[in-house]
Amino acid sequence: MKSKTTAALLALFGGSFGLHKFYLGEPQTGILYLAVTFLTSKFFPIGTLLGVIDAIRLFSMSTQAFDAKYGNKGIPNQPRQRQRQRARNPRQEEIKMQRDRHSYKVISKKQRNNPFRKSADQKFVEYDLDGALEDYKKATEITPADKDMHFNLACIFSLKENIDKSLYHLDKAISMGYKNVEQIKTKDELAFLRIQPEFEAFVADGYTLKSQPSVMQPPKDDLLQNDALLAQLNKLKEMRERGLLSDKEFAYEKERLKRR
Repeated sequence: MKSKTTAALLALFGGSFGLHKFYLGEPQTGILYLAVTFLTSKFFPIGTLLGVIDAIRLFSMSTQAFDAKYGNKGIPNQPRQRQRQRARNPRQEEIKMQRDRHSYKVISKKQRNNPFRKSADQKFVEYDLDGALEDYKKATEITPADKDMHFNLACIFSLKENIDKSLYHLDKAISMGYKNVEQIKTKDELAFLRIQPEFEAFVADGYTLKSQPSVMQPPKDDLLQNDALLAQLNKLKEMRERGLLSDKEFAYEKERLKRR
Protein backbone atom coordinates (compact mmCIF):
# COMPACT_ATOMS: atom_id res chain seq x y z
CA MET A 1 0.00 0.00 0.00
CA LYS A 2 1.33 3.40 -0.98
CA SER A 3 0.65 6.46 1.17
CA LYS A 4 -0.09 9.82 -0.44
CA THR A 5 1.38 11.65 2.57
CA THR A 6 4.57 9.58 2.52
CA ALA A 7 5.01 10.18 -1.20
CA ALA A 8 4.48 13.92 -0.76
CA LEU A 9 6.99 14.15 2.12
CA LEU A 10 9.57 12.20 0.15
CA ALA A 11 9.06 14.59 -2.76
CA LEU A 12 9.43 17.61 -0.46
CA PHE A 13 12.59 16.52 1.37
CA GLY A 14 14.15 14.08 -1.10
CA GLY A 15 12.64 15.10 -4.40
CA SER A 16 15.96 16.16 -5.84
CA PHE A 17 17.08 12.51 -5.54
CA GLY A 18 13.79 11.17 -6.94
CA LEU A 19 12.96 9.29 -3.72
CA HIS A 20 9.21 9.76 -4.21
CA LYS A 21 9.44 8.39 -7.75
CA PHE A 22 11.19 5.23 -6.55
CA TYR A 23 8.55 4.90 -3.82
CA LEU A 24 5.71 5.24 -6.33
CA GLY A 25 7.14 2.57 -8.60
CA GLU A 26 8.59 4.90 -11.24
CA PRO A 27 12.34 4.09 -11.04
CA GLN A 28 13.16 5.46 -14.50
CA THR A 29 11.82 8.88 -13.57
CA GLY A 30 13.67 8.65 -10.25
CA ILE A 31 16.95 8.05 -12.07
CA LEU A 32 16.18 11.02 -14.31
CA TYR A 33 15.70 13.24 -11.24
CA LEU A 34 19.06 12.05 -9.88
CA ALA A 35 20.80 12.84 -13.16
CA VAL A 36 19.25 16.32 -13.33
CA THR A 37 20.35 17.05 -9.76
CA PHE A 38 23.97 16.01 -10.32
CA LEU A 39 24.23 17.84 -13.63
CA THR A 40 22.67 21.13 -12.51
CA SER A 41 23.45 21.35 -8.77
CA LYS A 42 26.35 23.75 -9.38
CA PHE A 43 24.19 26.17 -11.36
CA PHE A 44 20.56 25.93 -10.24
CA PRO A 45 18.81 23.30 -8.06
CA ILE A 46 16.40 22.13 -10.72
CA GLY A 47 15.96 18.74 -9.03
CA THR A 48 14.93 20.37 -5.77
CA LEU A 49 12.44 22.59 -7.61
CA LEU A 50 10.94 19.57 -9.36
CA GLY A 51 10.60 17.80 -6.01
CA VAL A 52 8.77 20.76 -4.45
CA ILE A 53 6.41 20.96 -7.44
CA ASP A 54 5.67 17.23 -7.14
CA ALA A 55 5.13 17.60 -3.38
CA ILE A 56 2.58 20.37 -3.93
CA ARG A 57 0.84 18.28 -6.57
CA LEU A 58 0.68 15.22 -4.31
CA PHE A 59 -0.53 17.19 -1.28
CA SER A 60 -3.32 18.77 -3.36
CA MET A 61 -4.32 15.50 -5.05
CA SER A 62 -7.41 13.77 -3.69
CA THR A 63 -6.95 10.36 -2.08
CA GLN A 64 -9.25 8.77 -4.66
CA ALA A 65 -7.25 10.22 -7.55
CA PHE A 66 -3.97 9.10 -5.94
CA ASP A 67 -5.25 5.55 -5.41
CA ALA A 68 -6.65 5.33 -8.95
CA LYS A 69 -3.36 6.53 -10.50
CA TYR A 70 -0.97 4.45 -8.43
CA GLY A 71 -3.06 1.27 -8.16
CA ASN A 72 -3.76 1.39 -4.43
CA LYS A 73 -7.48 0.91 -4.02
CA GLY A 74 -8.78 0.45 -7.55
CA ILE A 75 -9.86 -2.95 -6.31
CA PRO A 76 -10.86 -3.14 -2.64
CA ASN A 77 -8.27 -4.47 -0.21
CA GLN A 78 -10.14 -7.59 0.72
CA PRO A 79 -7.56 -8.99 3.21
CA ARG A 80 -7.71 -5.80 5.29
CA GLN A 81 -11.52 -5.87 5.19
CA ARG A 82 -11.34 -9.48 6.37
CA GLN A 83 -9.16 -8.49 9.32
CA ARG A 84 -11.56 -5.75 10.41
CA GLN A 85 -14.56 -8.08 10.13
CA ARG A 86 -12.76 -10.82 12.06
CA ALA A 87 -11.91 -8.37 14.85
CA ARG A 88 -15.59 -7.44 15.19
CA ASN A 89 -16.98 -10.98 15.16
CA PRO A 90 -14.28 -13.67 14.94
CA ARG A 91 -16.57 -16.70 15.20
CA GLN A 92 -19.01 -15.48 12.56
CA GLU A 93 -16.16 -14.56 10.24
CA GLU A 94 -14.57 -18.01 10.67
CA ILE A 95 -17.85 -19.70 9.74
CA LYS A 96 -18.15 -17.46 6.69
CA MET A 97 -14.58 -18.27 5.61
CA GLN A 98 -15.25 -22.01 5.89
CA ARG A 99 -18.43 -21.60 3.84
CA ASP A 100 -16.55 -19.57 1.22
CA ARG A 101 -13.80 -22.19 0.98
CA HIS A 102 -16.38 -24.92 0.48
CA SER A 103 -18.18 -22.89 -2.19
CA TYR A 104 -14.88 -22.21 -3.95
CA LYS A 105 -14.04 -25.92 -4.07
CA VAL A 106 -17.47 -26.71 -5.55
CA ILE A 107 -17.15 -23.94 -8.14
CA SER A 108 -13.59 -24.96 -9.03
CA LYS A 109 -14.70 -28.55 -9.66
CA LYS A 110 -17.53 -27.35 -11.89
CA GLN A 111 -15.13 -25.08 -13.76
CA ARG A 112 -12.76 -27.96 -14.47
CA ASN A 113 -15.65 -30.11 -15.73
CA ASN A 114 -17.34 -27.38 -17.76
CA PRO A 115 -17.09 -28.55 -21.42
CA PHE A 116 -18.37 -25.25 -22.82
CA ARG A 117 -15.70 -23.33 -20.90
CA LYS A 118 -12.94 -25.45 -22.40
CA SER A 119 -14.22 -25.07 -25.96
CA ALA A 120 -14.82 -21.35 -25.43
CA ASP A 121 -11.24 -20.83 -24.22
CA GLN A 122 -9.90 -22.68 -27.24
CA LYS A 123 -12.03 -20.65 -29.67
CA PHE A 124 -10.95 -17.45 -27.94
CA VAL A 125 -7.28 -18.39 -28.43
CA GLU A 126 -8.04 -19.09 -32.10
CA TYR A 127 -9.76 -15.68 -32.37
CA ASP A 128 -13.14 -17.23 -33.16
CA LEU A 129 -14.92 -14.51 -31.19
CA ASP A 130 -18.49 -15.39 -32.14
CA GLY A 131 -17.94 -19.08 -31.42
CA ALA A 132 -16.23 -18.32 -28.11
CA LEU A 133 -19.02 -15.93 -27.14
CA GLU A 134 -21.68 -18.54 -27.81
CA ASP A 135 -19.87 -21.18 -25.76
CA TYR A 136 -19.19 -18.77 -22.89
CA LYS A 137 -22.90 -17.98 -22.68
CA LYS A 138 -23.63 -21.70 -22.36
CA ALA A 139 -20.82 -22.08 -19.83
CA THR A 140 -22.31 -19.38 -17.59
CA GLU A 141 -25.36 -21.59 -17.10
CA ILE A 142 -23.09 -24.15 -15.38
CA THR A 143 -20.68 -21.81 -13.54
CA PRO A 144 -22.11 -18.29 -13.45
CA ALA A 145 -19.57 -17.18 -10.79
CA ASP A 146 -16.44 -17.83 -12.89
CA LYS A 147 -14.46 -14.57 -12.65
CA ASP A 148 -11.90 -15.53 -15.30
CA MET A 149 -14.66 -16.37 -17.75
CA HIS A 150 -16.26 -12.95 -17.22
CA PHE A 151 -12.85 -11.34 -17.76
CA ASN A 152 -12.54 -13.17 -21.08
CA LEU A 153 -16.03 -12.01 -22.02
CA ALA A 154 -14.96 -8.43 -21.26
CA CYS A 155 -12.01 -8.93 -23.64
CA ILE A 156 -14.22 -10.33 -26.39
CA PHE A 157 -16.72 -7.48 -26.19
CA SER A 158 -13.84 -5.00 -26.20
CA LEU A 159 -12.56 -6.57 -29.42
CA LYS A 160 -16.09 -6.32 -30.82
CA GLU A 161 -16.12 -2.65 -29.69
CA ASN A 162 -19.12 -3.13 -27.41
CA ILE A 163 -18.27 -0.82 -24.52
CA ASP A 164 -21.32 -1.47 -22.32
CA LYS A 165 -21.03 -5.26 -22.35
CA SER A 166 -17.27 -5.19 -21.94
CA LEU A 167 -17.54 -2.98 -18.84
CA TYR A 168 -20.42 -5.08 -17.50
CA HIS A 169 -18.40 -8.31 -17.60
CA LEU A 170 -15.27 -6.60 -16.28
CA ASP A 171 -17.32 -5.33 -13.35
CA LYS A 172 -18.69 -8.85 -12.78
CA ALA A 173 -15.19 -10.36 -12.84
CA ILE A 174 -13.88 -7.87 -10.26
CA SER A 175 -16.91 -8.26 -8.00
CA MET A 176 -16.26 -12.04 -8.04
CA GLY A 177 -12.65 -11.58 -6.92
CA TYR A 178 -10.59 -10.89 -10.05
CA LYS A 179 -7.53 -8.99 -8.77
CA ASN A 180 -5.06 -8.83 -11.65
CA VAL A 181 -5.12 -5.06 -12.20
CA GLU A 182 -2.00 -5.25 -14.37
CA GLN A 183 -3.87 -7.42 -16.87
CA ILE A 184 -6.68 -4.88 -17.01
CA LYS A 185 -4.17 -2.08 -17.65
CA THR A 186 -2.03 -3.87 -20.25
CA LYS A 187 -3.92 -6.72 -21.96
CA ASP A 188 -4.08 -6.06 -25.69
CA GLU A 189 -7.65 -7.32 -26.02
CA LEU A 190 -8.83 -4.51 -23.71
CA ALA A 191 -7.01 -1.76 -25.62
CA PHE A 192 -10.21 -0.45 -27.23
CA LEU A 193 -12.01 -0.30 -23.90
CA ARG A 194 -9.16 1.51 -22.13
CA ILE A 195 -9.31 4.51 -24.49
CA GLN A 196 -13.01 5.09 -23.82
CA PRO A 197 -14.20 7.80 -21.39
CA GLU A 198 -16.51 5.23 -19.81
CA PHE A 199 -13.46 3.21 -18.77
CA GLU A 200 -11.89 6.28 -17.14
CA ALA A 201 -15.10 6.74 -15.12
CA PHE A 202 -15.03 3.03 -14.28
CA VAL A 203 -11.48 3.36 -12.87
CA ALA A 204 -12.30 6.60 -11.04
CA ASP A 205 -15.23 4.83 -9.35
CA GLY A 206 -12.87 2.23 -7.91
CA TYR A 207 -13.14 -0.31 -10.74
CA THR A 208 -16.90 -0.59 -10.26
CA LEU A 209 -19.74 0.03 -12.67
CA LYS A 210 -22.01 2.50 -10.92
CA SER A 211 -23.91 3.76 -13.95
CA GLN A 212 -27.37 2.30 -14.53
CA PRO A 213 -28.87 1.49 -17.92
CA SER A 214 -30.75 4.38 -19.45
CA VAL A 215 -34.47 4.60 -18.82
CA MET A 216 -36.28 2.82 -21.58
CA GLN A 217 -38.83 4.80 -23.54
CA PRO A 218 -42.13 3.06 -24.38
CA PRO A 219 -42.13 1.71 -27.93
CA LYS A 220 -44.15 3.43 -30.59
CA ASP A 221 -47.52 1.98 -31.52
CA ASP A 222 -46.39 1.04 -35.00
CA LEU A 223 -43.46 -0.90 -33.53
CA LEU A 224 -45.79 -2.86 -31.29
CA GLN A 225 -47.63 -4.04 -34.37
CA ASN A 226 -44.47 -5.36 -35.91
CA ASP A 227 -44.64 -9.15 -35.52
CA ALA A 228 -40.95 -9.61 -36.25
CA LEU A 229 -39.97 -7.17 -33.54
CA LEU A 230 -42.33 -8.75 -31.05
CA ALA A 231 -40.85 -12.15 -31.81
CA GLN A 232 -37.34 -10.82 -31.20
CA LEU A 233 -38.39 -9.12 -27.96
CA ASN A 234 -40.02 -12.32 -26.74
CA LYS A 235 -36.81 -14.19 -27.61
CA LEU A 236 -34.81 -11.72 -25.54
CA LYS A 237 -37.20 -12.17 -22.59
CA GLU A 238 -36.85 -15.93 -22.85
CA MET A 239 -33.05 -15.67 -22.89
CA ARG A 240 -33.13 -13.44 -19.81
CA GLU A 241 -35.42 -15.87 -17.96
CA ARG A 242 -33.04 -18.73 -18.80
CA GLY A 243 -30.11 -16.70 -17.49
CA LEU A 244 -28.42 -16.28 -20.88
CA LEU A 245 -28.83 -12.49 -20.65
CA SER A 246 -28.40 -10.25 -17.63
CA ASP A 247 -30.79 -7.38 -16.93
CA LYS A 248 -28.26 -4.90 -18.31
CA GLU A 249 -27.69 -6.96 -21.44
CA PHE A 250 -31.44 -7.37 -21.90
CA ALA A 251 -31.98 -3.60 -21.62
CA TYR A 252 -29.18 -2.91 -24.09
CA GLU A 253 -30.43 -5.42 -26.69
CA LYS A 254 -34.03 -4.25 -26.31
CA GLU A 255 -33.03 -0.63 -26.91
CA ARG A 256 -30.95 -1.64 -29.92
CA LEU A 257 -33.91 -3.47 -31.47
CA LYS A 258 -36.18 -0.46 -31.08
CA ARG A 259 -33.71 1.81 -32.82
CA ARG A 260 -33.66 -0.26 -36.00
